[in-house]
Amino acid sequence: MNTGTSELLAPAGDFDTALAAFKAGADAVYCGLLDFSARQFARNFSADELSALMRYARANGKKVYVTFNTIIDEAKLDDAVKSLAELEDIGPDAIIVQDLGVAAIARKYFPGLALHASTQLVAHNLEGVLSLKELGFSRVVLARELSLQEVASIAKRCGVELECFIHGALCYSLSGLCLFSAMEKGRSGNRGRCAYCCRMQEGSIHPYSMKDMRLGGDARRLAEAGVASLKIEGRMKSPLYVASVVKYYRDILDGAKPCVTEADLESVFSRRTTKLYLDGRAGGSEVIDAESVGHIGTKIGTVKRITRDREGRSWLRFHTLRALEKHDGLQFMPVSGGKPLGFGIGEMRKAISRHAVFETMAGDDVEVLLPEGEEGEELRRSIRQGDGVYCSMSNAVKRRFPVPSFRSSDWPGVKKIDVALEIAPGSVSAKATCGELAVSVSVSGVFAPANNPGATFPAAEKAFSRLGDSVYSLGNLSIVDADRLFVPMGVMNALRRDIVSALDAKREELKSAKIASVRIPESDCGEIVPRLTVKVRPDQPLPGEGYAEIVVAMMSFGKEDVEAVRSCAEKAKTLAPSVRISLPPYVPEMEFNKMRIAAKGLVRLGFDKWEVSGLGALRMLKALGVEDVSADWTLYAFNSASLASLAALGVKRFVASPENGAENLAYLAESGYDVELIANQTVPLFMSLTEPAAKESAGGRYRTYRLGRLWVTAKCEETHFGGREGVSARADFSWNEPGK
Repeated sequence: MNTGTSELLAPAGDFDTALAAFKAGADAVYCGLLDFSARQFARNFSADELSALMRYARANGKKVYVTFNTIIDEAKLDDAVKSLAELEDIGPDAIIVQDLGVAAIARKYFPGLALHASTQLVAHNLEGVLSLKELGFSRVVLARELSLQEVASIAKRCGVELECFIHGALCYSLSGLCLFSAMEKGRSGNRGRCAYCCRMQEGSIHPYSMKDMRLGGDARRLAEAGVASLKIEGRMKSPLYVASVVKYYRDILDGAKPCVTEADLESVFSRRTTKLYLDGRAGGSEVIDAESVGHIGTKIGTVKRITRDREGRSWLRFHTLRALEKHDGLQFMPVSGGKPLGFGIGEMRKAISRHAVFETMAGDDVEVLLPEGEEGEELRRSIRQGDGVYCSMSNAVKRRFPVPSFRSSDWPGVKKIDVALEIAPGSVSAKATCGELAVSVSVSGVFAPANNPGATFPAAEKAFSRLGDSVYSLGNLSIVDADRLFVPMGVMNALRRDIVSALDAKREELKSAKIASVRIPESDCGEIVPRLTVKVRPDQPLPGEGYAEIVVAMMSFGKEDVEAVRSCAEKAKTLAPSVRISLPPYVPEMEFNKMRIAAKGLVRLGFDKWEVSGLGALRMLKALGVEDVSADWTLYAFNSASLASLAALGVKRFVASPENGAENLAYLAESGYDVELIANQTVPLFMSLTEPAAKESAGGRYRTYRLGRLWVTAKCEETHFGGREGVSARADFSWNEPGK
């Protein structure tokens, strides 16, 4: 696939941003409704706004994808079904889904919705992608952590569209596997309410704060590797940010002369940037920015000095590498560290001059007037010679991207109506069809012969084309008028209004019927005997007797690692009636075959009970003939539909996520499925491939340590969740720090 066929996909947190993205050259946008979106703090779209956006997109050859990428509690499942019905009626080009239950419902009951697998589903190897393809997803958004080599390997063999991020903010934790915000702040990132805990400050640094991704020209390499869609992150960002980033990549992909430079982008919004793992597993300072978390701007010089004029006003002098104008924003980064300081240019002059100017050119020595009052005093105290000067807002860049205007009625509705009009002496009737819907309306009256019969068709066409802000537009129009009669325009307008009302009513009936038809398969697990299980790693001491099952966690696949798992599992057989081997939550493409070989060898040795943390491992085990498979909490079975979906794939048992609230745990306990509730666990708040800038928080509350290929951040003390009488429980020690 070449760059000419790769889609450029932009974020749209609101309507203006979507229009700005399209005008700047985006082929598609992704946006969220007011519910079930992983960015609940974006403005998001109402159903009417989404319908209006679809009018513009269809008329201009663009696409719109709607994010439905949160996990769904059982209590919200009915609302989710109603939203799916509404979305199918509106007709976006696809919905982006995390919850497997939502995907199953959409596939069966709302087939008009194409499915894209969210990056929250942690697709990081070919087997995972193939699993999602088999579940009906037409596109998979790959995990950000994959290298170009891994992406190319998957693209060659998967037979489904792939989407990759090329620009924007990065989570420290693997997407979909972050519990920090939910467990520590009560705001679940898996429900769109992330508190951005990875940006938190510990002491004088931000140990988990990732640089922003900016692939630049390397985006073409992903396109050449077979990636169908190149995605920009940022549904919380402004129309200016989105438009400028889209234009930057549009020119790169088209091989055009750049209209927007990297410095222009940085003046709009910029953290320090990284290409993450595109060319391998770089880490540390390559991807972490421990010094800052917010907007810096683009560097344009260094402070020379602060001077005072005859009136006692303070002027800051520097040599600018960028053209500036009045009201641009400046920011100063202290060489000695500390927070950046900034202000807007109120007055500016060239150095050694008393004449104010509106603009200066790159290469000028410039003096800008410092603000008066406390703000100015702080700047004078803090800014030193040699501090970096950054342009943090450029009016010149803003003027390049005015927010486009929009009037819905300027664009045709997306639902075509074919109208058959029949004119008789005593009535005029119309039959209208719109997809699978058909309605008939009529108006009685006395209609005389027309003076100009040739004007009837143009008049009818004009009347039935006046569909305003409705979702409809006129398709084919036919007229039967044997007596060549005259029909007043008012009669035709009334027929049009009646057609629209009747079609709207039919659409509502169809949505209601579809909602009522949804049936979630019930559990066929039979009688469930409550049990107590324990999960440990091979490097940890085995527990004493009293557990119905011991789960041995495999974290790595080297020869010694696999032998340690085998030895631990053999010893566990002497302590518990059942032993299960668990596979890790993240296995990149280039290591997946090692896991397959390890699992195959252990299956041959008679280990026939396994636990999976991802869909790729589940698919692999089924191919090896394993029938007794449990799903760890990382598969997020939160509702009856997701439980049924995983059960249909062969999962026999489920471990409830520690993120569950009390109400949903009560549902899971009574669902009829074989569910284990975690009783105690050192909860993995972050799972990352990146070593943080500090491994212990300033207050000693959190620690980060290595488990297998993951860096795990957890509270220093274990969390005790308690349990429910008559429900299976699990003691999970597998995330404990080594040696503790």
